Formats: sequence, structure tokens, C-alpha cells
Amino acid sequence: MIQVDVASSLRGKPDTALLCRAAVAALRPVAANAQVSILLVGDKRMRTLNRDSLGHDYTTDVLSFDHGSTPEGKLIELVICPAFAARSARQRGIAVAQELVRYVVHGCLHCAGFDDRTEAQRRTMWKAQESLVQGLFGRNYQTP
Repeated sequence: MIQVDVASSLRGKPDTALLCRAAVAALRPVAANAQVSILLVGDKRMRTLNRDSLGHDYTTDVLSFDHGSTPEGKLIELVICPAFAARSARQRGIAVAQELVRYVVHGCLHCAGFDDRTEAQRRTMWKAQESLVQGLFGRNYQTP
């Protein structure tokens, strides 16, 4: 079973059910058992975490951490910045919820072994990512 917990240090209530469905959809093909922790943070906290974990001194969309496997399954931690998603969604003319789901899927795909360092890897990952996002949104999917 894939278990997902969503926590937020921000005001407002995220659509936790949608974020959980996104994580399960992304991981189901590669992990029968997983524990996923999703933390929603503000710009300042995201910048600090990005700097401390990757050495990048700027706010980013999603950080994904694969903490390995235990007898209970794969342990995954995602940190997502909804403010970054809101800015990106406005620029792309899409719904913020869709952009947040994209970040969950993207982070889970990284933990499932996908990478996006080369152009070929980016295309492969983007195709898988958008297929999952489109599946979750159906006819409400907006092309970015």
C-alpha cells in the first residue's frame, strides 16, 4: 500500500486528497509499498532547504528525497512551494492545483528513478509526468 501524508506550514487548506492521488498514481507502477511525506512550505523556507540540501541559493518548485526502502516500503519526502506553483501557473495560464499536482508527480518520478539532467531524459520524464497529470485531471487538464 502507498501511504501519503500531507502537512503544511502555510495558511489555507490544500486539496490533500488530490495531492495524495497524484503521489499514488506516480508511484503505483514502481512501488507496491511506500510512505510518502509531502510538506508544503513558503518561499523563504524553500530557499533555505534548497540551499542547505543542494547548494542552490534560490527558491525552487519541489525537492524530492528518496530515503531508501524499509520492510514497510520505500520512504519518500517531497517539499513543495505553493507560492512558486502559483507564480508558474499564472505565467502558463493554468490552474494552480494542476501545477501543484505536477510537482508531486515530478518529485515522485525522481524517486522512482527518472532523471531530467539531459534533454533526452527531460523529454522522457515530461512525457510520463504529463500523462499522469492528464490522467488525474481528465478533460480539465490544461496544456502548459
